[in-house]
Amino acid sequence: MPGETSQTLDRGLRVLSVLAERAAPMTATALAAELDLNRTVVHRLVSTLESHGLVRRDGEARIGLGAGLLGLADAVWPWVRAGVTPVLRRLADDAGATAHLTVAEGVQALAVAVVQPSWTDFHVAYRVGSRHRLDRGAAGRALSAPVGTYV
Repeated sequence: MPGETSQTLDRGLRVLSVLAERAAPMTATALAAELDLNRTVVHRLVSTLESHGLVRRDGEARIGLGAGLLGLADAVWPWVRAGVTPVLRRLADDAGATAHLTVAEGVQALAVAVVQPSWTDFHVAYRVGSRHRLDRGAAGRALSAPVGTYV
């Protein structure tokens, strides 16, 4: 059971979560309605997040995710890669095929870690950072498939 939490931080994280679920920026009014918060509270939260580059406003004052999130996300990937690389190495060498960890990011599949087999002459090359729509390719289709089904 978590200890005491910060209501303001929780609300700020909820702002980011709602914006991440949307395909387009939102007005402050729509965001306030979605979060069931007063518009004044949303304006303060958004202003704080904007000052850190985590959200941005477009030319029509609609609110969307900001580029500052990329820096936070990029800081996580080396840690993830370090953890999965030994497993991917064994898998690639055992299978004689490229092994990769791909995650869903919005409507795209993002290759986070890729390992090619060390002993084969021919294999598929796949680059870290490669992106494609979730409805394209085996990784995207697997990520989109309902749990418990095979693609």
